[in-house]
Amino acid sequence: MTINLKNVIPRIRLNFFFMGVLLGAWSTRIPELKTALDMSDQTLGKVLIGSACGALVSTRIIGKMIRELGTKKVFNLGTVVFPVGYFFIALSPNTFGVFIGLVFFVIGYFFLDNPLTIITQEIEAQSDRKYLSGFHAFWSIGTLSAAFFGSFLIGRVDYSLHLAGVAVLSFIVLFISGRALESKKPDNENIEKAPLPWIGPLGFAVIVAGLGMLASNSAEFGATDWSAIFLRDVLSITGQLYVGAYMAFEAGMILSRLLGDKYIHRYGPQKVIRVCGYFGSFLWLSCMLLSVNLNSSSKPISYVVILVGYFCAGCGVGPLFPAFLTYLGNVPGIEMGVALSRALFIALLGFAVVPALIGTISDATSLTFGMLLPIALLAVAGFISRFVRSEAKL
Repeated sequence: MTINLKNVIPRIRLNFFFMGVLLGAWSTRIPELKTALDMSDQTLGKVLIGSACGALVSTRIIGKMIRELGTKKVFNLGTVVFPVGYFFIALSPNTFGVFIGLVFFVIGYFFLDNPLTIITQEIEAQSDRKYLSGFHAFWSIGTLSAAFFGSFLIGRVDYSLHLAGVAVLSFIVLFISGRALESKKPDNENIEKAPLPWIGPLGFAVIVAGLGMLASNSAEFGATDWSAIFLRDVLSITGQLYVGAYMAFEAGMILSRLLGDKYIHRYGPQKVIRVCGYFGSFLWLSCMLLSVNLNSSSKPISYVVILVGYFCAGCGVGPLFPAFLTYLGNVPGIEMGVALSRALFIALLGFAVVPALIGTISDATSLTFGMLLPIALLAVAGFISRFVRSEAKL
């Protein structure tokens, strides 16, 4: 399939941008939602498991759907499914409604993300150039924009109105933009001749990518979902300022993802994953501990230090997901639609366990100890780079 690069690349950037807006708008209003529904940290962690349930459903069916329907139809289906979840989150009077909303939101989100990833793989193969990390940079720009403008709405506009408005706007943009996307539909005949077993070199590549995505995504969502609550409840930062850590994290993600394509192409995904995982986790941990210790004596300095820590964390996390996808897509003989769904099936274990575990640790000890989990998982992603074989590169 030949893709019209001039037409499709700006649309993919726009799509990733608004997908980032969807996640950023939700993440920055979590503290208000938590307070409005009187949730403890542990209860919030359990509610966030709805994301895992949505990921479980989508990863079990999306590979087959892309194979049968093609990327464009699955993407368009996602533009219809995700608003249902977003409205549940925005308008629900109880925690169960938020849980159900997260299920539908994540199902729709995966229906948007997976087709765009597969189309990007085709673009990279056609143009012999890396785009995936740069496209994810636009995703991070979307989350940062949503956090920035959303911070001005805190205390002024109810979170339910804010989220409902974002759902409507994003639906309109994604639906219109998605109509012009190229559709990639794998050759069923070739897929049947080349099955993807769990045991063997191809299965090993899927497992490595899945575990890497599990670690990197868990670190990312541990930062985004809990950053505002950490600043509010641990450092006593109030009002619009507690969104600062989220914005610093996304700024770091943007920087590293804009540079990610260049460095992944030059050094390969293995080295990028190793450096970003180890250094990102070390600097995040150091700044968090220093900020907590400085908080009682100098709150302004403590605030600056924690922002630096989340910025470094964002720089570390940013290229990891695109790098693991690049590694998986470069494995000879692999069918990306099925491989991606299986890798994401492994990664969803992070959605299922990490949010609830952070809340449980926080209630039992403190949120400071709870945040050690995503920091450790960022280091684990760096360790997994040992198994990202350079010979998988085409």
